[in-house]
Amino acid sequence: MKRILLIFVAIIVINVAKADCPACWELRKVEITMKSGEIITGYVKWNELWLNDVLDTTVWKNRFPESLLPYYENLGYKWDLEFITELFIIKNDSIDEFIATKAECTGNLDYTKIKSVRELDASAKKYHGIDEIQILSQKDIDRLKSNPVAVFYYDSGVFGTYFLSYNPAITFKVMSGINAENYTRKVDELKLKGVIVYSFGY
Repeated sequence: MKRILLIFVAIIVINVAKADCPACWELRKVEITMKSGEIITGYVKWNELWLNDVLDTTVWKNRFPESLLPYYENLGYKWDLEFITELFIIKNDSIDEFIATKAECTGNLDYTKIKSVRELDASAKKYHGIDEIQILSQKDIDRLKSNPVAVFYYDSGVFGTYFLSYNPAITFKVMSGINAENYTRKVDELKLKGVIVYSFGY
């Protein structure tokens, strides 16, 4: 089981490391000062590729966080800044490492109301991902501190999903019946029975 999850994490790292992946991001820790005077600390997603066709990359490349506000201001449409106030690093004997957050730790900021952005801990380890960051409940975060009793991986061809069972009655054999026809129903059903569902896009 540990080997399976290590392969899973390696695949994610390989995928997000591609230089030409516009859906990929790394989380950068910042301190945002709003025009109201409020100061907010947390994480924003960033990818230098996003500057292409928005700002002159010869001027703005590798100038984060200075480039953050000009990027949003020049998008040509209004798009709020996604903001995460707290990260949780998930790791146990069966799971190498992945990041998650809680629903109450996520939100959006109106960039027109931001006065300045300052990067914090620029030399600290950067966490990478693709598409949406995994959102878990505090209960799931606490359970993931220990090893699951069974793991099943489902590949749709467009996204992958890991089912991590913390219910002794929900074994690999039980979960191996998941397919395209019953996937949505099984996700809802298994979550209620002590299974944590972790999905990621390719």
